[in-house]
Amino acid sequence: MRYLDHVREGTPIADLASVTPGRSASDAAIAVLSDSGLSGWLLATDSPSLAASLVRRGAAPKRHALVMQCDLRQYPAGGAPTDPYTLSPLPTDPDPAHWTGILPSWRAAFPPDHPDHFAGDDKSAISFLSRLVDGSELGPLHRSTTVLVDGNGCAVAGIVVNVRPQDPPWGGAWIADIWRDPGLRGSGLGSILIDHAKTLLLEDGHARLSLAVTSGNDARRGYERAGFRLVTESQTVQLPVHSRQSR
Repeated sequence: MRYLDHVREGTPIADLASVTPGRSASDAAIAVLSDSGLSGWLLATDSPSLAASLVRRGAAPKRHALVMQCDLRQYPAGGAPTDPYTLSPLPTDPDPAHWTGILPSWRAAFPPDHPDHFAGDDKSAISFLSRLVDGSELGPLHRSTTVLVDGNGCAVAGIVVNVRPQDPPWGGAWIADIWRDPGLRGSGLGSILIDHAKTLLLEDGHARLSLAVTSGNDARRGYERAGFRLVTESQTVQLPVHSRQSR
């Protein structure tokens, strides 16, 4: 089996895992679960048969994501922010003081019943977001990463865009995170952030923008209106700890 080795939310992950040509998904699952070096890891794959084979052998399903992509040349940016909203840079260092005004809207956007809820405390949340903006998790941060601030100076929405080293749709310009205070639903703030990213990405020579949305997340409809189309799916599982499986 082939995969990319990195860390996601503090946990090692075998990302973009694929079955070696000529081998079966069952063979790959057995090999993975027999490898003590992968004990307890996350594994993400676009192979439904590999994910299913791992789950049958004790892996725990974690996320079913829909990978979507927008052709920036076909779906260019629309409007810009209007009063009282302005664009502001996202903090790029882990100092908690710099995140104080941002965490409330980010937390509110992903409540406990949301498919992408973050269960950790504020320190863990800052660590997670810091790994996105320092490039250690998904790749270099793009300058279109920003937050929207209201007339009171409060951050109400934000977007994180990285440039992943793989080829599209898994690589290239990638929306790693996007959120909006749920009290502002229907305000179009998400579209403003995506349009801002589209404009700067096109200026920098990027032709496509990709993202992954959890299956069942209503945000998918908004992405479709912004020109994103489903290109593939990915399933993430948690491998059992110290497990050796047999046929």
